[in-house]
Amino acid sequence: MKIVASDAWEAARQVAATDLPPNAHVMVVSNCFTALAGLLWSASYILMTLKAFKDKSYGMPIYSLCLNITWEVVYGFVYKSDLFNQIVIAQWLVVDVFLLVATIRFGPSAWSNTPLVAKNLGWIILVACIVGLWGHLALAAVLVPIIGRRVVFFTAWPLQVMIGVGSLGQIMSRGNTKGHSWNIWWTRALGTLAAACCFYWRAYFWPERFGYALNAIGAYIMFVSHLFDLAYPFVFLAVRREETRALHERDSSRNTSSHGQKVQ
Repeated sequence: MKIVASDAWEAARQVAATDLPPNAHVMVVSNCFTALAGLLWSASYILMTLKAFKDKSYGMPIYSLCLNITWEVVYGFVYKSDLFNQIVIAQWLVVDVFLLVATIRFGPSAWSNTPLVAKNLGWIILVACIVGLWGHLALAAVLVPIIGRRVVFFTAWPLQVMIGVGSLGQIMSRGNTKGHSWNIWWTRALGTLAAACCFYWRAYFWPERFGYALNAIGAYIMFVSHLFDLAYPFVFLAVRREETRALHERDSSRNTSSHGQKVQ
């Protein structure tokens, strides 16, 4: 049993290197979309880290953070792609490490109602990362010999879906927007859109190689990721309004109580 399908991956890389695009723009334009997605996602994660330190909370669901980091390790350093994509993935990993530090530092306060989680959050994240790394390696070992480099697409996009639905669930279950902001949302959403445009462009102009991005599964995971990104601002606004209303009620109650004490 092989842990890493290195031979199959190298064979897939050789095929990709000799596969000539049908025109001059298909890879240039799509790589520009990839670079834009990388910058926007990195900006979103940086903003998320800064917001975590400001609010003393965290914004990325823990399971998403662990799966993201381990995916970046696997497809940035184990199943290496070309230098361009390695640089993009490496910058995500660096930013995610800072986000991980913020989550470990401020995560316990978000789990104050669940002491068992709060006291052991660091260990939980460590175990989640180990399990996530094992899972990514296992999937790659099985799928690379079958679908080659397409494994990158079919393992990365579900993570975007998880971040989208996890972010919605997080603010709804908390009842507050700590760790979240409009800027975090639009940079992440536009990053996802840019990444999708990369594959839309490639699938349209080079369907022989990238048509998989618009097959039933590919179209589904990309569409669903956009759906959750579009739903987020409405949920965020609703939670923010309730948060503001509760704050005003609390301030009014304090003012009334203070006034009553003065009268006495």
